[in-house]
Amino acid sequence: MFVVDPLWDCVASYVAHVPLLLEGVKSGKYKIIKVMTRLEEAWEANTCNSIHTDASLNIQNITYNSWTPDDALATEEICPKLMSLGVPIAAVIPTFDPAVYLADRLATCSGARGNPSEGPLAKARRDKWVTNEAVRKAGLRAVREKVVSTWNEAEEFLASFPHPLSETHPVIFKFLQGSSSEGVQKVTSMKQAEDIISSEVGSESSFGEKIGQLLIQEFLHGKEYVIDSASRDGVHKVQIVWHEDLRNVNGVFDLYFGFKAMDPEEQKTKIIIDYANKVLDVTGFRNGAADMEVIWVEGEATPCVIDLNARWTALMWHDGLALEKEIVGTDQITATITAYLDGDAFDKMLPVPSLKQHGALFFPEIFRTGILRGVPGLAVAKKSASYIGTYEKPDEPAVVGQLIKNPHASHSPMTIILAHKDKATVDADYNRLVGLEMTNTFFDIEPLAGRTSLTAFRQAEGSAPGHKLPAVTALLILAVAAVLALATQTLAALSQRNVQDGTEYLTIE
Repeated sequence: MFVVDPLWDCVASYVAHVPLLLEGVKSGKYKIIKVMTRLEEAWEANTCNSIHTDASLNIQNITYNSWTPDDALATEEICPKLMSLGVPIAAVIPTFDPAVYLADRLATCSGARGNPSEGPLAKARRDKWVTNEAVRKAGLRAVREKVVSTWNEAEEFLASFPHPLSETHPVIFKFLQGSSSEGVQKVTSMKQAEDIISSEVGSESSFGEKIGQLLIQEFLHGKEYVIDSASRDGVHKVQIVWHEDLRNVNGVFDLYFGFKAMDPEEQKTKIIIDYANKVLDVTGFRNGAADMEVIWVEGEATPCVIDLNARWTALMWHDGLALEKEIVGTDQITATITAYLDGDAFDKMLPVPSLKQHGALFFPEIFRTGILRGVPGLAVAKKSASYIGTYEKPDEPAVVGQLIKNPHASHSPMTIILAHKDKATVDADYNRLVGLEMTNTFFDIEPLAGRTSLTAFRQAEGSAPGHKLPAVTALLILAVAAVLALATQTLAALSQRNVQDGTEYLTIE
């Protein structure tokens, strides 16, 4: 059973990409139930990782009877419906951050594998402050931070730093429960900090959550890495480690240029993986997918977690899904479903798969607004030795002759996928494309000021497709109904796998 936000419904897509699940559904071994987090007409998002979906899937729907998501009330309403289905619930899997609380609660009430839904670690996989406090209490490197709700609280904390706020000594402001980098701001002055407190506290996130507090964190200097994993009963299997190529360009301090796959045989990668697994342990993470971001802190030679997302990586769409399968032979979605549904297959998975090839994703960003005349950089990419494909966003393509805008954010209309057995080849091709991007020659854009008429501009602007952002992608629950053997299992037997709510902070020696 999948639980999704109606504005971001990728259920058929997930099923289509996992043979274990798709074949089980078609054979009648598994049953898919889709729980909607609120009332609204559902749609299959254009940016899901499969354009081709199977309309024949027999999906049952349960919709929370409200226009506004509410984890506690949704649990009260949905749980009795789940228990009356007459089949054991084998998996409760969140696919986006706002769904994590509800996933944990529904796993507890149904007796399925899950993570703590009560106690000190209940929020450790969703609330950034709780995450970092759990890490700190365990004796691991954690970011210095404070939760504030007023300017006086913020001012006092900022004044405690050894250096005044500046371009060289900034801090980071975040939403406590932010997703997809929403609310993340680099702050370099007390005036900027005060303005953010004034404008953000009391407002709502794009996911409809009330912002009553903000998180202030020290700014960590160093490269950023992502660890994608799948866990079953506290055993963690890392799928891949990425280097996030973030740069201070186009008015954005953390603009995405791309992702590069890290070699798990390198000592630095091994240290990052070991640290990440310890973070999962101390935050009570026992089951499901995790997408963790860490900074390799300059001068300390150690990683420090900055975000823990209890769902598979946002790269698991067309581009990242294709590349991960190309270079490691599997993907995080498949690994997660396997973790829940097939213990024997999960046990056979390597703790960290080796790279069959080196790989990277490149996101060509747009640095000026105008009429698109061509994409010469794409022709260069296709001639590269490591080029294996291009994913163009179906909901916002780069169309020649139409208006293309400088978004001042990570918002590329396409992704270039690179893979090769030789790391130097991938690096050279990637750097060549970055060079085109930095010189504004990847896209050939005619500035609006150079046009003799605004007619074409107005027509292009009116025909430019809109972009739909995910609201609350919510949660993925798989109800496995089953084969006769599974059907005879009792809920009491399933409850033996329940997570204990009294989990305490752990210390890692």
